[in-house]
Amino acid sequence: MSSRFRFHGFAIGVAGQITRPYSELIEVQAATALPAIGGHGTASVSRFKRRDILQFDRAFTSVTGSECDCEEKGWSAVTHLQATVEGLDIMGMVTADRVVANLVSTYRKDSDGEPSVRLLGTRFENLKIAGIPVRVDLAVDVFDRHDTHRALAHAYKADREVRELLDRVTLRDRAGEAPAHIRRWFGHTEQTGEMPSRNGVTSLSLVRGLEPDRAGLADWGHVIHVPGFGTIRLAEVEITRLTRVVNMIQIKFDCPYKGQMMCMSVGDGGEPNGQLDD
Repeated sequence: MSSRFRFHGFAIGVAGQITRPYSELIEVQAATALPAIGGHGTASVSRFKRRDILQFDRAFTSVTGSECDCEEKGWSAVTHLQATVEGLDIMGMVTADRVVANLVSTYRKDSDGEPSVRLLGTRFENLKIAGIPVRVDLAVDVFDRHDTHRALAHAYKADREVRELLDRVTLRDRAGEAPAHIRRWFGHTEQTGEMPSRNGVTSLSLVRGLEPDRAGLADWGHVIHVPGFGTIRLAEVEITRLTRVVNMIQIKFDCPYKGQMMCMSVGDGGEPNGQLDD
């Protein structure tokens, strides 16, 4: 196998920990990672149940990385990462038929140091929170259209619709209306004219909008708080010049429980291994 490219990628099914009222570690389920030389790997866990905290029918992940040569576009290094859970049930409060995180990263000679990253296929199917069906509108189309960090940053400056979307999904303008225990998740509140970022990382959500089937949920963009259960964050993405990390469900449990959980996480970050020769 050629060594012109150093691959990096991971996919995680579910992991978490409860620290109160009892201590319960939920080991990482269905995790796999790419070696630097690329290749293929899968992991699968079926019929998982841990107390009344978490259960799912099946969680499975796959990672694939290879160098490709085609007559039309020439050399490229392509990484495909996917994490899927079916029949998810978290304390009876967060349920879904299926949740999928899907990421395809393509690096070419003319990439100018940045890979093209596409998220088409990332989705929630029949998500319910506190028994309320919630339709999640993901802006995958916008991020796939501006599929490099540079393209997204340029669109933020040049395209009003993109700028308004990114300001909304980074929760930039909503910090003032959120209570303190929610505001901690608002990472970009300064107005600079540039795409929101901190230390070179733009943290946002793919959630363009939530449509609960009925009233009852307190939400701030992709952040939802359920009293007595916790704070739920949906479809968060961390973007840098070389990487994208997608986390589909993250939960910070409230009293009487304490702890946290993460479901369906994928991330990439490969780079050339020296000079890309012809």
